[in-house]
Amino acid sequence: MPDGDEHWNAVLADMLVSMKLGTGHVKLVGDLISVTAQLDMAARPRRHPFALDSLIEYDEKIGPLEDEYRAAWQAVRAEPDRERRAPGLQRLLVALEAAVQGTVDFARKQGVEVRVHRFGDAES
Repeated sequence: MPDGDEHWNAVLADMLVSMKLGTGHVKLVGDLISVTAQLDMAARPRRHPFALDSLIEYDEKIGPLEDEYRAAWQAVRAEPDRERRAPGLQRLLVALEAAVQGTVDFARKQGVEVRVHRFGDAES
């Protein structure tokens, strides 16, 4: 990794080890990591993983979703107590759900079937 560059999953890793989040958030972080990994693994054997148009579409659709959960996470981290974090936690939950669904939708549009594990749910 180049000097000073943050790994693209650093924010998700930070969320996983935080005591500020509930199990619903952690489950969604797990789902997001999982569907992203499934998409990456499906693209890997291809000579050219995705066409340029698909990469642009990914950046245009998924980039804002990633920006939203990152911003929501920063807002949660900035609040000193549980009561003040509550609105940010709800925003984060919605943002993570949108990121999971957006990644699933993009993958399926590319012909990649991904499975959302819904970690911790009875049917997983």
